[in-house]
Amino acid sequence: MKADYTFFYLEANVVCIIIFTMFLYREMRTVGRQAKQMAFVNIAICHMLYFISDIVWVLILGGYIPKTQLSVSTANTLNAILLSAITGFWFVYVELSQGERYISTVKGRIFALIPAMLETLMMIFIFSFTPGVVLENGTELKSVYYILFLIVPSLYIVVSAVRSFIRAMRKENYAVKTQYLACAIYPVIITLFGILQVAWVEAPFFCFGCTLMMTYVYIVSLNDQVSLDELTKLNNRTQLKRYVVSESIKQGTDKTVRYILMIDLNKFKGINDQYGHIEGDNALKRTAEALKLACSDNTLKAFIARYGGDEFIVITKTDNEEKIKELCSNIKATLIRLNDESGANYELTASIGYSTYNGDISEFQTALGRADEALYNDKKARAS
Repeated sequence: MKADYTFFYLEANVVCIIIFTMFLYREMRTVGRQAKQMAFVNIAICHMLYFISDIVWVLILGGYIPKTQLSVSTANTLNAILLSAITGFWFVYVELSQGERYISTVKGRIFALIPAMLETLMMIFIFSFTPGVVLENGTELKSVYYILFLIVPSLYIVVSAVRSFIRAMRKENYAVKTQYLACAIYPVIITLFGILQVAWVEAPFFCFGCTLMMTYVYIVSLNDQVSLDELTKLNNRTQLKRYVVSESIKQGTDKTVRYILMIDLNKFKGINDQYGHIEGDNALKRTAEALKLACSDNTLKAFIARYGGDEFIVITKTDNEEKIKELCSNIKATLIRLNDESGANYELTASIGYSTYNGDISEFQTALGRADEALYNDKKARAS
């Protein structure tokens, strides 16, 4: 590798390390980090270590570090281990982001990382005891090394992409379809950058590709923190305001009639008082799931948000009131079904009121007031 390319490659990796350091600095200052954030931190650290290891390998190829069996073995063992770790932690991050229950426990995350651990042990064993399997004349890498190098990362990439794509196609996930598709596409794009890196060794495609995509993931993550309710993973009031403003701007071209639904849980305070706030949180999460399932009909183009406490809002686009009545019944029935399936020792039901809404931001509060009044009437009718 020529000197000018060597130092360009080195500089590119240093820039990428600095960017990841900035991500890491902010995340490490966050109080009460969740498992998903810790997975992101682990991804960032592994990327930085990989870039450092890659710099060492490039210096070996450029002749700035002696090319011995020890230096070649060390650099390429680390590259293989760290790439497996990056893709392994990415898989964990995706599973956590998409709400898979098994991955929420430490045991589940360790289980998911077993392939990366096996790759680590295999590479250490081969380079330490049987280097001839992967090295020619002690310093030249054989093709078998690249096969072993890519087995586990490819496994994680394929599985995370396929699982994300399948989830994105499910009806109940229509509201987060774009996010799931982004998770499906991300590893594919990183793979393409990796292929370019192999084809043009002197160009730092992989570090640039990883940094660009992780910047995108970081921005999406920040947006989720701002716009999503932490407990239910539904849109929050901030995102509701954005949606109303956005729909008001579109009003000139979009004449579709809208309906606002106000949903309120019945006797929710009693659940908190008798069974505790943890069980109350479970009831709210169950309600969010029921809303997503009941609103999975894409023709309604439903926007779902947690308004506050045990109150939720759904805004739909339809001029058919019968569809709205059917939606209300479906929400109530789905909530009862999910609660029964959970084995909860309490009844979980909802009252719903709705009103038409013309999409004008100045009319939003008025329409919301009418829906709230209808909600009150539904509660009164249920109590009588």
